[in-house]
Order: sequence, then structure tokens, then C-alpha cells
Amino acid sequence: MSDAAPPPRALASAPRRGLATLGALLAGAGGVFGFAPFGWFPLLWLSLAICYGLLCRAKDGGQRAAHGAWLAGSHAFGLFLAGVSWIYVSLSVFGGMPLPLAGLATLLFCALLASVALPFGALFVSLAPAQWLARGLFFAALFTLTEWARSWLFTGFPWLAVGYSQSPPSPLAGFAPLFGVYGLSFLSAWLAALMFEIAR
Repeated sequence: MSDAAPPPRALASAPRRGLATLGALLAGAGGVFGFAPFGWFPLLWLSLAICYGLLCRAKDGGQRAAHGAWLAGSHAFGLFLAGVSWIYVSLSVFGGMPLPLAGLATLLFCALLASVALPFGALFVSLAPAQWLARGLFFAALFTLTEWARSWLFTGFPWLAVGYSQSPPSPLAGFAPLFGVYGLSFLSAWLAALMFEIAR
């Protein structure tokens, strides 16, 4: 068995991966402000743009699929952790569950929901095309497929689907009768990817 130390590049990349994870987590949590009662819908585009950018950096940096899965899962975990606090209130206040158990149950519930996003991140880092327009469409398609899967997997929990945030005055609201909530999720994710590509 070798006692060789990890290469310096691997050691140097560990803090960057930690910062990327934190960025994904905070971006996901910040996206909650795009939903009612706040209604700051552009924040969802910004949240998704950050997620897209982090996944692109992982892809272009030669990271493994597992790192992409971790980033997408962290983004989703942040979104649910900030957005389903009513689960904790329901369990502790109305269900009479002890506070520590209610907190643990809520954390585990958020982790279960976030696990649906793991294949999304892994597939993006593994298979995303190099051309920016195709890459943005690929991101939007994977993200929308993930939201659709969450609507029925584990009996379904479509809460916090991005399309629900795009009500008036969002410019995407007019597409709702044509494409439905998941169509709006697709357009939001694609717009977020385009925003990132234009900015970099």
C-alpha cells in the first residue's frame, strides 16, 4: 500500500469544490424569494444561472460526474431547505412532534427531494455538449425532466417547481396556457443558461 501524499492539484481543488458547494446551496436557497409571497421571479433565473455556471465549470474543469451530482443536489437541497419550512411547522406545532425530531425529519425530507436532482448534475457534467446554445438547451431539458420526475417519484411532490414562480408580471407568464408549468420551467432554465453565457 502506498503512503504517497495526494497531488498538490487535488489538495488545491478541495477548497474550490467546497466553495462551489456552498455557492450552489446558497443559490438554491435564494431562489425561494422568486416564489409567492415575495414574487421576485428574476431571482429564480439568477439562481439557475449560478447552478448552470457551477456545472459548466465542473464540466470544463474535467470534474467527475459525482461532483456534478453533488452540485445539483446541493442547489436543490438549499431550495427545499428554505422553501418547505412549513413541513417543520406542521410536524412540530400541529403534529406534536418534539422539535429535534421535527427538525431531523424535515432535513431528511429535503435530502430525499434533493436526491432526485443527483442524476441531473451527473448527466450534465458527463454529457453536456461543448457548443453553448446546445449546452443551454441540454441544461434546460435535464432540469425540466428532473422537476417532472419529482412530481410523481416517491408519490410526488411538485412543490417549488420553477414554472409556478413565473406568474404575472413575469414576461414568461403568457406562455403558461401554451406550455404549462413545466414548459415555463424549461424556458426559465434556458433563459438562465443564456444569461450566464452572455455574461461570461
